[in-house]
Amino acid sequence: MKPLPKVLPLERPYWEHAKAHRLALQRCARCSQYRFPASPVCPECNSEQSEWTPTSGRGELVSWVIFHKSYFRSFDSDLPYNVALIRLDEGPVMCANVVGIDNQALAMGMRLKACFDDINDEFSILRFQPE
Repeated sequence: MKPLPKVLPLERPYWEHAKAHRLALQRCARCSQYRFPASPVCPECNSEQSEWTPTSGRGELVSWVIFHKSYFRSFDSDLPYNVALIRLDEGPVMCANVVGIDNQALAMGMRLKACFDDINDEFSILRFQPE
């Protein structure tokens, strides 16, 4: 069995949105900057006021690696798998898997959209797929 996320109170809204298949991030109430990961203070303007706001769920592939070796037994059946950095259209960069495409077809700048993998009744994990 794969490990489950350990949810901190600050991150709980992210997981609640993900369960509903929405990619939502904190957005500063003062300067409107999106941020990830969640934090109590805006790194742009130091405001402590924010709200969880759904994003477009779209972005571009900026980097990736392909794992061919097993480092964790629970991921053996996924080999080979990619771990990618995606720059969202709203600005933040997120780490996720790209699914629905062969690993050899991944390309810098490829347009991607969010999708979710329901792993149990509590968690849906963010993935990305080609637009």
